[in-house]
Amino acid sequence: MGYQSRKIKYKSRREKYKQTTRNIRLIAIFGSIGLVVWIIKERHEIWAWLKTFFY
Repeated sequence: MGYQSRKIKYKSRREKYKQTTRNIRLIAIFGSIGLVVWIIKERHEIWAWLKTFFY
């Protein structure tokens, strides 16, 4: 077996695309969970802000 100067193995476009979509999906899931938690935490101020436009 020959000497390999780099440790990173070759990844095809399909493998790179699969990893990228997985990362984007994870970021979207945790971002949406964080957004829901933030909305629950700030619901009174959001409701007061909405009242200024609709009442």
